[in-house]
Amino acid sequence: MPKFIDIFRIAALQAGSAARRLQGEVSLQTKRGQTSPEGSALTAVDLVAQDIVLHLLHAALPEVAIDAEEETETVQLFPPVEDGRPLVVLDPIDGTLNYARGSQNYAVMAGLINEGAYEAAVVHFPAWRQLFWARRHHGCWQQLDVDDSRQIRVKGTRPLLLVAPMVPKSRRSKLKDLGFEVRVSHCSAVDSSAPAIDQAAGALSVTGLGRRRAIGLLLTLEAGGVVKIGGRDWQGEDPLSVSVARGPTVVADSEDTARRILSVLS
Repeated sequence: MPKFIDIFRIAALQAGSAARRLQGEVSLQTKRGQTSPEGSALTAVDLVAQDIVLHLLHAALPEVAIDAEEETETVQLFPPVEDGRPLVVLDPIDGTLNYARGSQNYAVMAGLINEGAYEAAVVHFPAWRQLFWARRHHGCWQQLDVDDSRQIRVKGTRPLLLVAPMVPKSRRSKLKDLGFEVRVSHCSAVDSSAPAIDQAAGALSVTGLGRRRAIGLLLTLEAGGVVKIGGRDWQGEDPLSVSVARGPTVVADSEDTARRILSVLS
């Protein structure tokens, strides 16, 4: 659905502009029902950014259902989730804990699921002023300015790996022994799309695949990278509908990098 990409690119830029201007001006809150520091982090900007995005999406695509990260009244504008109805998965500020701490590693992102698979994804990094999108079987693209875009491919030039906070230190040490520089990522938008956006050669998460992490994974996949869940190739399936969501998530610039990452899990 190219229309989703066109609309969300605009929505993400608007929400991202608000987030960038308000960073440092809002306090960190705690989200109910979450246990990890990353999962429980919330600011007023998360709520405002979600409202900006959803009002624009509803004006253009009122027929889609919404799986939104935050509980705002704007979610009620959309029809319920039903079989056969396109579903937009939204995270208005991915990396809220980073955002609240003043880091540039946060993103506005959304993906479109249709007929059980991701059809499109858009990820905007406001602080970097970079926007990427992917369309299933049509590649991954970067918007350079309003009238210019280019298709991107993974480069495989960085010996850097990103790991999610839950990756044990013992496995981080094994990755270092393989010759990788290892850094902890607190933003799934960054680590899931790392090879595509030229941030790292790969990334590892051991908590399984969720719908929001999969948004960035589509960028990696469509840029020619490798995505493996539990050692199996992921081809864009909805994580909630298939068993492929179980097991560690690995993204890499090549099969060789993926194999080396997976070797520390055995």
